Amino acid sequence: MRWMKLLLPALVGMTLAADQPSATFSSFNDWLGAETRGVRIGADGRLTLAPSLRRVAQLPEGVIWSAVPDGTGGAYLSAGTEGKIFRYSGGQVRPVGQVKGGIVFAMARLGQDLILAPTGEGKLLRMTANGDVKPFADIEAKVVWSLAVDGDNVLAAGGAERGAVLVQAREGSSRLLASLPDETAFTALAPDGQGGWYLGSHGRGLVLRYSRQGDRLETLMDTPFEEVRALAVVDGQLYIGADNGLTPKFSTGQLERREGYLQAAETGAAMRSAVLRMDRDRVPETLWQSAQSQVYALMAWKGQLLVGTGNRSRIFGIPLGTERRNDPFASLQELGTAQATAFLPSGGDMLVVGSNPAELHLLSEAQATEGTLESRIIQGAPLADWGRAYLTSEQPQGTNVELQFRTGSTETPDATWSPWTPPLRSGERPALPPARCAQFRLRLTSTRGGATPVVEGVDLHWAPRNLAPVWAGVDIMPPGLVITRNAPPDDIGIERVPLSTQKLIPALGYAGAEKRSFRRGGQSFVFHVNDPNGDALAFDIRLLPEHGSPMALEKGWKERFFTFDTLPVPDGRYRLEVTASDAPSAPFNAALTSLWVTPPFLVDHTPPAIAELTAVPEGGGLRVKFTARDETSLLKEAAVSADGEHWLQIAPEDRVFDQQEERFDVLVPRDQVRGDRILVKAVDQNNNEQTASVSVGGAGKAR
Repeated sequence: MRWMKLLLPALVGMTLAADQPSATFSSFNDWLGAETRGVRIGADGRLTLAPSLRRVAQLPEGVIWSAVPDGTGGAYLSAGTEGKIFRYSGGQVRPVGQVKGGIVFAMARLGQDLILAPTGEGKLLRMTANGDVKPFADIEAKVVWSLAVDGDNVLAAGGAERGAVLVQAREGSSRLLASLPDETAFTALAPDGQGGWYLGSHGRGLVLRYSRQGDRLETLMDTPFEEVRALAVVDGQLYIGADNGLTPKFSTGQLERREGYLQAAETGAAMRSAVLRMDRDRVPETLWQSAQSQVYALMAWKGQLLVGTGNRSRIFGIPLGTERRNDPFASLQELGTAQATAFLPSGGDMLVVGSNPAELHLLSEAQATEGTLESRIIQGAPLADWGRAYLTSEQPQGTNVELQFRTGSTETPDATWSPWTPPLRSGERPALPPARCAQFRLRLTSTRGGATPVVEGVDLHWAPRNLAPVWAGVDIMPPGLVITRNAPPDDIGIERVPLSTQKLIPALGYAGAEKRSFRRGGQSFVFHVNDPNGDALAFDIRLLPEHGSPMALEKGWKERFFTFDTLPVPDGRYRLEVTASDAPSAPFNAALTSLWVTPPFLVDHTPPAIAELTAVPEGGGLRVKFTARDETSLLKEAAVSADGEHWLQIAPEDRVFDQQEERFDVLVPRDQVRGDRILVKAVDQNNNEQTASVSVGGAGKAR
């Protein structure tokens, strides 16, 4: 059925059972569009309770650009676009100070003070814990993306007019360590554990190593991405977070708001980000990649690599040990903000920085006792009866999984949606009215420490509600215009077609193999009708006379145009009644119809009558007079001729063709007359034509 073809691209894991749609949620990609809190999504698609996460602080600014530990379990934060610095400590956030200049993308802690790099200033500033600010050093970088402390030195990685630069600064002085003119900037910086530094760049997305021996800069990897945003070194191995299109968003001072994921991972879609690993032998390997997320931060924690992403603020975990073979990655938690931009150790827990809105969350190794997952919105367009959902899960003692359901007519749930149903048993039919959209919610709980339910999948079934075809109208074509799949055998040729109809033929613009031609007595119609379900349509067509009984013309007609021969039909006014049915696609006991009746149109085969025809010499010409009358329609044309081949168009006495009877009085120049006979012609609006002749000086016979 055609509506099935329309729904398939939007439904992940969708299957067809007896021509009825269903959706299966069991793989990792099936859950991509879901909203999760406290639910871990494994690479195999299994759902379990996640590590505990709780929000501990909020900031009025939308974006936290940089965060560094304060040395006591808290953090210093640069937020907003006005150079404001905050400190999170003891569960509270308080302002520390503010620096002039642009956004502070990078900070480092030097002793008890902060080193700051305002954008566009070409200098580093020093801020005390009390908020006092003084210059630290002028540097050759206009934008600094990363700062690191090396003894009494501060290393700044960023961009200058000459390209990417790495600068070393001390109080009152600085020197350029390395530059790369072909790259825009160095965007990431991490110590290599051997006195050198790993660098990531924006431009070609390079991974480089700077060695102090000879101030040497070498390229280790040319990633297939535009930039390297994050670096982490774990057990001598380098982990790389690479992205496309992220640095320009930072540069504008506006990161994207939280946005919905694609409902499925599109085949062949360009990757937006990846996490790569380079082992001790400098052999690269792709550990994780995404067409939806972008990588903002990397940090090793509890035997796994945490990956902070946007714009869904998901925290992914990649195992660092051998268990990666069985569980290569997982979505651990979701902040509910747009981005998870930084990780800061806080005792045995991890402080996670979120932006849009600006928040701090504490991630714990302890397992959450409750988690929820709200599925992506499922489309049953245009209207669906929502059926049963089947839950496949393991629920050890002390754990539970609840399934709920709601429906609505908008693509984003709002106050018009139904409330969530009470918890449903697997296979229980929800008591909900038909609706365009639906969503289910899973609630995982545990009353036993360490025990978690496991959701293997959800199978959902529904049936689109059949809706009647919707008419927009029927076009009545000019008389004589014929529309067929193939030109009719008695096509009389374009040279005989009235000029007004000739202009319509090439301009109709029908797709496919329809042919347009002209044939006397032909009457065509074009149907404008749509089926909301995308069903194939068939048409029953009747002719309704102004007086008398309807006449059946076609039954089960499949084309969106129709032509019939009016010659067997008496002159008069008629309407066309067209009944559209979706029976060709719908079940016979669910087929629906919709009726359209056209405005009246005229069937007229009788030519006008010509009377009182005279042709009398007058001066240097010939005075021709006659009357033309049509019983059914208005006249539209008249002409005179001396030989029947060359005609002179003439207007009626009152200059306007607007009656069924018109009088004509015209003086024809003598040089236009050959012989002693004159012919006249009258044509009505249905192209019926009548001619008559008269001898010069005589009276013509009425016709």
